[in-house]
Amino acid sequence: MTDESKHLPVVQNDLDEGEPSCSPRIYVSNEEAALLTAMRRLREESAELKAQVRDADCELRTKLESDIERMRAEWRDLAAQREKAFIRKMIMLGHLPPEADPDHP
Repeated sequence: MTDESKHLPVVQNDLDEGEPSCSPRIYVSNEEAALLTAMRRLREESAELKAQVRDADCELRTKLESDIERMRAEWRDLAAQREKAFIRKMIMLGHLPPEADPDHP
């Protein structure tokens, strides 16, 4: 994969009226929606922990920082799963060839 193809494409908005599009709406699969919900939950939880870190003593701060680091790792895993789900969706919709799936034999 090239550097440009490592990231999910940017979905055009209604302001890009002159640009070609196969659909005026964004389709998010159930799998993608579940992953996005989990990512949103992690973001909210980590924001709470970051606020607690400011006022925590040294021992608690260490625990909170390790929890935040664990959440970052989980976020990276969910982001990778989301990208794979997006690729699978694009294959099912016929926008990508089956070989585009990194898990394709």
